[in-house]
Parts: sequence; C-alpha cells; structure tokens
Amino acid sequence: MQTPPAFAWHTPVPFQPTMPQSRKIASQLDSHADLGVPIGGIGAGGINRGPGGGFNRFTLKAGQVDYLTNPADGFALWTTQCTAHALRPTAPEGWPCDSTGHYAALFPAAWHSYRRGDLSLKIHQFSPVAPGLEPDTDLPCGLFRATFTNTGAAALDAALMLSFTNMVGWFNGFGAPGHPGGIAGQWNRATDNGVLMGRTVATIGEGDGQMMIAAQGGEVTTCPAFDPTRDGTALWADFASNGRINPLGDSWTSGGGFSEFHAPQHTGAVAAKVTLAPGASQTVTFVLVWDLPLIRFGQGRTWARHYTARWGTTGDNAELIATHALTSADRWADTIAKFHGDANSRLDLPPEATALAINELYMLTDGLSVWTAPTTTEPAHFGLIECPDYPLYNTLDLWVYAAATVADLFPELALLVACDYATTVAQADAEPRYHLRSTTRFPRQRHGMLPHDLGAPNADPFVCPNDYAYQDSTRWKDLNAMFAITAWRAARTSDPAPFVAPVMLAMEALAKFDRDGDGLIENDGFPDQTFDNIPLNGISAYCGGLWLAALRASAALCVSAGVDASRWIAMSKSAEPAFINALWTGEMLRVDSKGAFRDACFAEQMFGPATARMLGLGDVIDPDMARTALRTVFRRCFVETGGKGAVGVASATHSSSQYAPKGEEGLQWDEILIGFNYSLATQLRVYGLEAECRALMQALAHELGPVRGLHFRTPAAIVPSKPTFRAQMNLRPLGSLGLVASHA
Repeated sequence: MQTPPAFAWHTPVPFQPTMPQSRKIASQLDSHADLGVPIGGIGAGGINRGPGGGFNRFTLKAGQVDYLTNPADGFALWTTQCTAHALRPTAPEGWPCDSTGHYAALFPAAWHSYRRGDLSLKIHQFSPVAPGLEPDTDLPCGLFRATFTNTGAAALDAALMLSFTNMVGWFNGFGAPGHPGGIAGQWNRATDNGVLMGRTVATIGEGDGQMMIAAQGGEVTTCPAFDPTRDGTALWADFASNGRINPLGDSWTSGGGFSEFHAPQHTGAVAAKVTLAPGASQTVTFVLVWDLPLIRFGQGRTWARHYTARWGTTGDNAELIATHALTSADRWADTIAKFHGDANSRLDLPPEATALAINELYMLTDGLSVWTAPTTTEPAHFGLIECPDYPLYNTLDLWVYAAATVADLFPELALLVACDYATTVAQADAEPRYHLRSTTRFPRQRHGMLPHDLGAPNADPFVCPNDYAYQDSTRWKDLNAMFAITAWRAARTSDPAPFVAPVMLAMEALAKFDRDGDGLIENDGFPDQTFDNIPLNGISAYCGGLWLAALRASAALCVSAGVDASRWIAMSKSAEPAFINALWTGEMLRVDSKGAFRDACFAEQMFGPATARMLGLGDVIDPDMARTALRTVFRRCFVETGGKGAVGVASATHSSSQYAPKGEEGLQWDEILIGFNYSLATQLRVYGLEAECRALMQALAHELGPVRGLHFRTPAAIVPSKPTFRAQMNLRPLGSLGLVASHA
C-alpha cells in the first residue's frame, strides 16, 4: 500500500485557510480552496479532485477552464458498522454526505484517508505524469487505489462506490459546457467490471468519444445508467442496504428536455465490496477514463490529442485504455514514488517548501495543456496557458521560467516549444492590432522579433502567434534574449543546428537596440518587457542581464553547432563590464540607468546572470557582486516588507507604485509575484545563499497554503497586506523546480 511521504502537503478535510477568503482582482477568474491534485495525462485535459473529495474543475475543453459540480460524481462508502455516506461535500438528494478525514497531496498523487468505526480507508489517487512513465504520460485517465483495513476484533464488510456523469458531448465549444435541453444520443452500458459511456454521432467532433469507470478487486457490481434526480434514491437504497448496486431497468438513451424541465442526465456507477477479517487489509482499484480525442480552437482548426498517436482518433478506446491503466497501476505507483524521493533529495528543502515546489507541477495537467499528435505534414505541438485570465499559449516571458522545470523533467516537451518559437522568428505580420489600453494600433509581428506567445485558444494557436495586445510586444527587449536562452536549453539535449539561424536572426534584431556601441541593449522608457506595468529606460538590470546571458547562449550554441561564434564572444567582452559600470551601486544593480525609479530595489535584477550560471554559461558578473546584490534584494524586498514573500520593487523612501499607470497602481510593483519569487529562491541557491533560499520558500509555503488556501491555483501575484490575488493558475510558478539546479 502506497502511503503519502512525510513531505507531502497534508491537511484535514475539509480544508479551511486561516486568512479570510481570498479576494480576486475585479472581473478576474475566481475559484475556491477545495482544489487538489488533478487527474489526467499531459495534454489530455484534466479533472481536479479537491481535498473534500469532489470533482470540481475541468479542463477537458482545450483552452477553457470550467468549474462544475455534478452531485453524483465521486465516491461513497458503506460498511456493516456505519451508515453509508458520500465522501464529498455534495451529493444527490437523499444521499448523506460525510467527507471528514485527511488529505495529502504530492503531484501527481493524492491520498484521502477516512476512519469510520473499525474501518480505515485510504484512497490513493494518481495519474502517469512523472519521468520514467513515457509513453503513458499523455493518457486521459486517473487511478484510485482504495485500501480497506479492519482495525477491530470482529469481521466486517465494506464497499466503495464510484459514480460519474456521462459528459461525452459536453466540451465541444467555448462557453458553458452541457445544455439544459440535454445532450442527445448519450448511452451507457455495463462491461465486465465497469460502465462504458458514449454518444452516437454522425461525425466525431470535439468533446465526442467515450468515458469509462471501472473497478478491479473485490466483488464488483454496476449500475450502467441512472439519473440522479429520478433514480438516485433507488440506487442509494441498493448501495446502503448491502454495498451492492444493480441495474435500474432497461438501458436508455438521452433525448431532449425543456429549459424548465431538464433532460435526464446519464450517470453510471460501479461498486466494489470486500469482506475483512480482524486486522486484514484488501485493495481495490478504480479507474476513470475519457477518450475525447479531438480538440478544436476558436477559429476552427482541429487537432488530435497526443495519446491518439498510439490509441487512435476514433474515440472508442476507453475500455482499452482503462484495461491498460489497471494493469499498469503497480508500475505507475512505484515510478511516481521514486520520482517523489528523487525530487525531495534534489530539492533539499523543508517539507512544506518541498510539497509547494512539487505541487506546482499541477499545471502540466490542469494548465489547459495541449499536446497534439504529429502527422506526416505537421510536427507535434505542446502548449500551456499563461493563465485563464490572460489566455495565451506558451507566453514566452513566462515560458522561460517554466521551462526550467519542463526541460528538466520532460525535455522532449521543452524542445517542441523551442522549435515552435524558432519557426516564428522570420515571420512578419502587418495586420494591425488595437492597443488594449489606448486607441493606438500596431502590427501583429515584426520580422526578427519574437512573438509574445504562440496564440490564443479562441483563435488559431501554433499557426497564428502573438495574440497579446496589452502592450506593443513587437518592441520588447526581453523576448529575443529569452528565445536564445530557450533554444540553448533545448539544444543541450538535442541537435543544435536547427536553432542557429533563428537565434542569429533574433540576436541581430535585438542588437539594433544597442544605440551607443557598448554591446548593451537599451530600453525605451515604456514597459517594453515582461513587467508590462513598469517602464524601463536606458540600460536595465532585467533586460541587460538577459542580454548578457543570451550573448553567452548564442556563442555556446554556435560553438556546439560548429559555427563561428566570434561576434557574440566579442560583444560579451564589451557588454559585461559596461553593464556593471552602468548599474552597480556597491550593494545592488540599479533598476535602470535613466529611469525615474532607478535607485529602487528590483527583485528580479539577477535573473539573467543567475540563468547563465545555471545553464553552464559561466559568470557574466562577478559572483561576489551577485551575492551582494541578492542579499540586498532579500533584505529590502523580503525582510523589510513583512517576510511573506519578496515584493516586485522596493524603495526606502516612497511607494514605487506612484510610477504605475493610473488605475493600475501597485500591480507588479507592490505585489508578491509568485513565479518571480521562485526564481529569486533559485538565484539565491545558485549563488550559495542557502539560508535565504530556504527562508523565502518557507514563507511562500506558509502564505500560499494554510494562510490563503491558494494551492493548485497559484496566482501570478498576491498583495502582502490584503487577501487579494491576481491571475490564478499562472504558468510562471511552474518553474518552481528550477530550485533543483545548482551552478555549473
């Protein structure tokens, strides 16, 4: 029986944060604290199951997150000693609920533990998302291993039931899933050990296919189809009487309804019953599968999910996938346990911080992830959303952070993103876009300048990039440098040759912003980088440092590909001392050389130099200077601002937010930006400041977990003095496992 490691995130059920319920920025997506480890493979869509035991967040529609509560979805427990009850907060009318227990989470696994009379029940949930589980990492399924233990002196019987709604046909477009008038053509039927759910359609489209629930072990009984509002009481009476369930009449297919009289909702159930002698244990395994092979983005292009390369695009393989998952359960669980042990050893952090870092991997599954199957004419594509509030795929200025984790665990996925960006560099698109904050227009993309993102889900991602219009990103000073770093990171485990030409083009385009010939690029006095509310002017610590790292990366890429690297080497030799001369104060790097707030303390000032060191590119500034700067950042942005996390910009004399655009005071300036905080923790470790790294991670674990309840929905930012957050389910915090890196 797999038990949760001591360093997993542990909480009583139901979980309640100690701070008053977190408040979101007006008009942005909001959810709740009852969120946990999702099930599902990478790019297969995710289903989130919270500490309370309910399934409540669905990302089965590519590019959309849906918060749904189907009362019939979840587990229910029966024993000869206690009244039967549903193990979740809500259930159909007449089904008593009791979800009190204990929850532990360590992605991609979770553990619900319950005690009822003499029965101890532990439900171990997991999906095959860990290094070493290829090629199963893309499978649309989740496993639940339920271990019953009799702690009493007399024998007892116990049973666990999983019921789930047929959702085939629900996730077929943007907007609310499902239809009050019903989904026509749905059917459920019993199999040897479960219930297969599907829908009859003339032509398979997005959201069509099959689902399945099944069980292995104990005495398995099924109810292929019931409607919770019509048959729920009869099904519960069966289960509550003896732990078995039976079919409720003949099979039926879904039809129509009226808006005020909803159509019957197809739901299936499977139960497993065991008899336990005193002191005995027995394990049964449940599986939930959804074979929904196609995705369709907003402008009509359809893609096949990656798992279909092995399992086909017909959408009728749910039973085969379920069988494969059940027979693979031991191997998957053992590999995940090994991954957890390795990650814990490599992270070498206090338990709460270890759990925080590992659980940020939830974005691989639940981050509206897309992983397409390759064809004879089209390579595979991989995409993660920036966040549902800023719905853009593989936003480059966030991806360069997240890639520290993805490239470490799944280098083939990081390579796909690097290749997609490589194809965009030579593109130009003069289509005018409206600036979201003014009446200004600008072109969608300029030749040689990297796009901000690979497209929006409601548009045509991977084909038509750069859907961002909050600022004119075609003049940003960080994206091209980030691409050079991304390409070098990918080239270290692949052929570097395909990246040489696009990197050279990107670097030459960015070099034009070196206007005085000192080898350093300059910012132009508006927010021309990822901090799109913070204007930088002249040489800046953030963009200048990235430029230094990109020069080193470009030279290394050329050398590894056997191409002349002399231009980038010479430019590095000129730029590195100029960078220090322009920005070094004796205790830190100035924000920039000409801006109005240049003497403030910028939390992310060392990102470029630390990234270069972490990627084996050497030291672009003196390590002692780097350590001094990071100690200053730690003191001014973290310790002196309350110790909850490092704020973006700290000033000893005034609030930096006075420089923010009207109506956006404080955004990025006075916030604790979570992804950048993980980056700062990594930088501290890269330069040997271990105590500071651990203190920062401990503070973040406390603030995001028990205080605010933001686990499995990590936002871009929180406000230190308020229960306010912004842009939850953010991509940048996925870079948390960059902490495993050490300097070359």
